[in-house]
Amino acid sequence: MQTIHPKSKEEWRKWLEKNHLKEVKVCLLKHKKHTGKPTITNPEAMREAICFGWIDTTVKRIDEDTYCQFFAKRNHNSRWSNNTLRYAKELIKEKKMAPQGLKMYKEGLQKPTLDEDVPHTPEIQKELKVALEKNKEAAEKFDRLPPSRRKVYLRWIEKAKRDETRMKRVAMLVDALTKDKKLF
Repeated sequence: MQTIHPKSKEEWRKWLEKNHLKEVKVCLLKHKKHTGKPTITNPEAMREAICFGWIDTTVKRIDEDTYCQFFAKRNHNSRWSNNTLRYAKELIKEKKMAPQGLKMYKEGLQKPTLDEDVPHTPEIQKELKVALEKNKEAAEKFDRLPPSRRKVYLRWIEKAKRDETRMKRVAMLVDALTKDKKLF
């Protein structure tokens, strides 16, 4: 897998134009904002990737100043989120989509979205409710979280397929809250 360091969306697009069909995954090395160094923004990187049928995946911290954002070529079983479909629709209007991106977009329209059947504002799961009742400090900190952050955590717990995984995630969240740390 290649590691590249595009400083602009134009550099990232050039790499995608040349490599989107032959590569499967790439690591975009990025500088954190506090460094003041030029780097492509997350929305810019994501929008360019969508144009070529690619998607952002995981983030890996390198050091205090840099991190790696992984991008991968979508496969034919990939499901899209409503947001990603909306971005693609905008990019089509702007005439920025490459043929492979259009092909993957059309396939994505034929499948249920990742966030289908996910309530806009998820309910607090009973496991989390019980854990927060046992830990007042964590409960107070959870209540003070911005709604968007609460929603991220609730959906993360909700998406667990197994009970053990759900309980592990609840424990991780309560622990992070008591330590004033973000999970992600």
